[in-house]
Amino acid sequence: MLTLSLPKPLVSPRRAFLNRLEKPLAILLISLGLTVAALSHQPAHGAGVVAESTRVATVSSLTISQMLPNGVYLYGQSPEAMQLGSEYMVFEVNQDQVVGAFYMPQSSFDCFVGEIGSRRLSLNIFDSYDQSVHPYAIALDVNSSVATNGSGSGAEMGLEGFHRISDVSELDQSLLNTCRADHL
Repeated sequence: MLTLSLPKPLVSPRRAFLNRLEKPLAILLISLGLTVAALSHQPAHGAGVVAESTRVATVSSLTISQMLPNGVYLYGQSPEAMQLGSEYMVFEVNQDQVVGAFYMPQSSFDCFVGEIGSRRLSLNIFDSYDQSVHPYAIALDVNSSVATNGSGSGAEMGLEGFHRISDVSELDQSLLNTCRADHL
């Protein structure tokens, strides 16, 4: 049987180099384009400052500790407790200091300590496996519709990206107790 073999086309070294760069270069250009597009849809810097100053002025008579007083809190990515795949944080506030845990149902947990600032919750998270420390901050979100009711007594403090959950379970309390014992 006679087999016919076609000669391989010759590819210059320059073309081979360009072929290797083609996909990464395309990815870079697409990423750059998406970044520019996202930035062009951001509000002007001055507009954000005006909105923030209005929101801060709305709750100026309240302190953060009045909106997040001493006590135990549970927040979740889901508004319902114990949803698989959602992250939760249980913590205790004591004099603007916090201690608590991040966890996902049926998974491990990481303890944290930190403090409440004027606009964020600043935390140090302790990795449960190697005890390395990772700084982390969560923006505080004031529910301004409640805060503008005149008296200010009903203002609520939220955490950006999390929902407040009112019922703290036995599991939540157990995780909190563990973190208190290990990091206070």
